[in-house]
Amino acid sequence: MNLLKDPFISTTDGKVSLQEILTSEKDYQLQYFFDETQLAMLQMLASLTTVVLKPTIAQLKDYLANGVTTEQYQQALANIETKWFEDTSFMRAPFPAKSKIADGPITKLVSGIECGSSANALGLFSDSEDVSQSCSDCTHVLNYNLHMNIKGECFGPTGATGIRGGGSITTLIAGATLKETLLLNAIASDFYHKCTVLNDTAETRYMWDLPPTGAIYQAQNIGLERGLFALAYHVNFQMEDSAGYCHICGNKTEQVVRVFQRVKFTGAYGSTKNGRDNGAGWWLHPYTPRTEKEDGTYAVCARDQNWQSWQELTSYIVGKETDKATVKPAFVFNQFQNELAQGKANILIGGNIADQGSITGRVYDLYSMPASLSKNNRRISQVIDVGLEQKDKLSQSFNKMFGVGYDKNFVGGIKEQAMQRFTSNAQQIIQQILLDVDRKEAAQLRKDAATALNSEAKAVFKSVQRKYQHDLPLFKALVKGEYVLYKAN
Repeated sequence: MNLLKDPFISTTDGKVSLQEILTSEKDYQLQYFFDETQLAMLQMLASLTTVVLKPTIAQLKDYLANGVTTEQYQQALANIETKWFEDTSFMRAPFPAKSKIADGPITKLVSGIECGSSANALGLFSDSEDVSQSCSDCTHVLNYNLHMNIKGECFGPTGATGIRGGGSITTLIAGATLKETLLLNAIASDFYHKCTVLNDTAETRYMWDLPPTGAIYQAQNIGLERGLFALAYHVNFQMEDSAGYCHICGNKTEQVVRVFQRVKFTGAYGSTKNGRDNGAGWWLHPYTPRTEKEDGTYAVCARDQNWQSWQELTSYIVGKETDKATVKPAFVFNQFQNELAQGKANILIGGNIADQGSITGRVYDLYSMPASLSKNNRRISQVIDVGLEQKDKLSQSFNKMFGVGYDKNFVGGIKEQAMQRFTSNAQQIIQQILLDVDRKEAAQLRKDAATALNSEAKAVFKSVQRKYQHDLPLFKALVKGEYVLYKAN
């Protein structure tokens, strides 16, 4: 099976090929049980689209306007070495001689399913048997997910940090169809090289053709195609002749994979402390927002299990500067904003919320974007700013409780639970308000956001008041704090 030619992508219409998605008028829908796998497949397919078409900005605009013909796809295939995309070759560098090979269940390739023995190996799912076998087609997206999205710490001493850094947030442009989504997230070579500083001799060969060597992997020596599928492990999957159903896509299969083998690469990328300290530099991964500090560049990650993506949405779109750091949007967003925006599109934000070797939460959110991001992103900023202002006022309202002489941990727990409820409910409110981002002016969007979020904050605050109405010291403190919240009107 070849990933550029044959049907391996699970959809609601069965398995289809990349060529069918890109050249057909049919809008295929991906079908995978876990949103993490779905997100990884979007990343992988967009990257495959990049290496097949090798588009410039002008060509991408043409493909988005007129589609990709079968002839164009076949002509593109004729210009690349498709052997590197055979299923036994793709992203699988051979094990070094005499290496110590670690193995594990494929369960570990879907974040958040507990299958470890350490104290912090807690998962979002309690039963590891939920994902115990895969078909051969799905091993590729599991492998990609391992290298691009899963933290190395989840594998303990045998874990490796990939080119993006573990637990990175992913931002993608979501089009009206799957085909449009893949094209919008394909990387134009001319725009990428204009925005990056690569050596003229930067290596373009895939790492399963020419594995990296040395202690440090210099970012300026990693070409676009090499970096899109950069490896952190030597990997192999053990096939078994056994009929069953794939726990990743749900399709029936005559061969299953239950175990994978890995040996981590010896060198370090700029996404690791060792790499940063030794000047590896940050490789500009197209789907990763980044934070630039004095001591280096870091991938943007979700903060904790109570974090909601709306709180950082502005920085993913227009960036954010503070005294200590600068947050910059993902490259693919810059490409869309500056070169491709010509109609309605949305932004998809996804990733893991990790705590050491444990995955404590998942992010998978879709936001409506204005048709002209270069002109109308202020509307989005207005809505997010209102949400952050309301969150701050709600926090101040609860702070009055800390002066009544009760244990700080007790009072802090009351506040934390209430704030979690607000930020969680605000996620849905803001996503709903942004559906009108193209139909309403910034002032009206801000007013709508202020009204809805203030009502939610009051509802949260009142629920706490009612709970402690018979605790006179706390109730009096909450009455005093109420002034701060109602002053918002």
